[in-house]
Amino acid sequence: METSILVAKILSALYLSFFLGLLFSGDHYKKELPKLVVNSAYLILAGFMAVVFGVLILEFHNNWNMNWTVVITIFGWLALIKGVLLIAIPKAFSNFNSNILRKENHILLLIILLSMGLFFGYFGFFTTS
Repeated sequence: METSILVAKILSALYLSFFLGLLFSGDHYKKELPKLVVNSAYLILAGFMAVVFGVLILEFHNNWNMNWTVVITIFGWLALIKGVLLIAIPKAFSNFNSNILRKENHILLLIILLSMGLFFGYFGFFTTS
């Protein structure tokens, strides 16, 4: 359970930081993030990082319990799959990622980031089991 709480704290900090960044510096992110998704080198690097984090999560937290911790295991598998796909076919993600960053998706992205940050923050910082 200690690993679950640690990973939940890390994910909460990441999601809430990105939420606050988009909320308070949205124009900056709208300008800079598209530059990342059109550069294959950044996508491949992101793929390597996703594979590493996915494997680490699965190595230390491959739990299929019927409670909140299964979400972390699912995130580990998704990170691993996404990383492999980013390395194998980075150009396919350029179009997909630029669609996510469009203005009409901005509010939805903020809601998802806040929800995930609060979800992981609750279990990482405010529960003991």
